[in-house]
Amino acid sequence: MRITKEDYLRIRRTILKKLYSAKAFKKGHLLLETLQSGIPSHLIGSVKDILQALIKEGLIIYYGKTAHGLAYQLNIKNLAEIEKLIFGS
Repeated sequence: MRITKEDYLRIRRTILKKLYSAKAFKKGHLLLETLQSGIPSHLIGSVKDILQALIKEGLIIYYGKTAHGLAYQLNIKNLAEIEKLIFGS
């Protein structure tokens, strides 16, 4: 299913905000299930694709598989760019 550019950008920003507010930089991480929460049900399928795009951009790192599921964290090397995307300044 194709999503609109507005939905794509909104989900992208939501994912970055969740990771940032959880301080998922070096030691922290969030599960895919957590990142999908709060996203409208008809758009949840797009979250994995958007995560893959963020990994390619170097903004998110795949943390690995945990006992509870797949986990992700922010790439601390690009923290300034991530903050710019979240806070818009």
